[in-house]
Amino acid sequence: MVAVSKEESMLLIQHAISAYLNEGKNQKELGELLSTDGSIVSGSRISEGKIGKWKLLPSQRQVIIDNYGYPRRGKGQYIKAEVYDTVTEFIDDYDESSKLRFKRRMYELLKRKDYQKLILSLSGSKQELNISFIEELLSQPESKKWYDSMKNYKNYRSGDNACELRTSFEVLLNSVGFCPPSNLIEPFKDMLYHIALFKFELMPSFSFSGNEDVPSAGLKDLVITGDEVLNFKADCRNVSFNAAADIFGHRDRLYEFPIFKSGEWLVPEETEINCKPDNWDRVILRLYLSEDMHYHLWIRLDDVCHIDKNEMDCDTENYERFHAGVYEDGSVRNIVIKNLCRINYLKEIEMIRKWCGWPFDFNDDIKREVAKVGGYVPGAEVL
Repeated sequence: MVAVSKEESMLLIQHAISAYLNEGKNQKELGELLSTDGSIVSGSRISEGKIGKWKLLPSQRQVIIDNYGYPRRGKGQYIKAEVYDTVTEFIDDYDESSKLRFKRRMYELLKRKDYQKLILSLSGSKQELNISFIEELLSQPESKKWYDSMKNYKNYRSGDNACELRTSFEVLLNSVGFCPPSNLIEPFKDMLYHIALFKFELMPSFSFSGNEDVPSAGLKDLVITGDEVLNFKADCRNVSFNAAADIFGHRDRLYEFPIFKSGEWLVPEETEINCKPDNWDRVILRLYLSEDMHYHLWIRLDDVCHIDKNEMDCDTENYERFHAGVYEDGSVRNIVIKNLCRINYLKEIEMIRKWCGWPFDFNDDIKREVAKVGGYVPGAEVL
């Protein structure tokens, strides 16, 4: 083997230490990994290697590369993404993770002081109300019955008509001795419906005064490198996975949280939170073949209308951050399936194709691009 230079040894040792620390391990354990060919590498020796006072053997160099890859790579893309080991794992988790994303956004929204102020302003009351008034309303026996009727009406435009719903809402308000001005009954009702949906469907324990741990979807910082052998985008407005948005009501009829009145914004536009369930317009698939011959699939789900609005307002830096999925406002969702099986990666992509409802496959296109960069093409004879 070719001797390892001092500079390369320092780079590899620093790279391996970083990887070990991320795994909750220490330099002593790294030394044990590098104790090859009968040599013993101590933690203090690793410290010397960081500053070039000790150098890796070729066999130790290879151990680091085999376990953690080579630190110098080609250009890559930084994204924040949910990471799964298989396509099946992602698909099986999709409905629950979509609920979790929506739950987190609504929780953050309702805990914000500016939105609590908005909620109270929609009551139109001249007396000073406390936000706990909303919890009192939703704890009334009539509230769940009213919510179920509203949900049925919003979903199917059937059952109780609008006049009857208005009457039942007034009965609910009267149960706590409250009646907003007639011009505010409708916006106040829509606002209360959103809060009731969150409380009854997602978080019965929610309280404006309490604090609970509501985890967000686990996002990891990633840099994806290698050759891009697939970049495909398509409309997905009518595919079956979007039905997750219907869990909380028909997505075309689930109104946005009221943030304006009489044509004026009540909350600055830049502070909005997307308070609808995930509902995707476009899916982008990108398949990468890394330098160490691993396949990684990046699935990007987009709310195109929301993206187009943001793109018009973004400067270059914010544009790049937006497309990396750094903004967690529900308009972009990045998923990475890492280390696809080299033999069955085409089957994994085929599963995603069917999940997206696309009537065609692009296996031949992938095979052509993989062959160009020296990757494995299942079933093909290499001449």
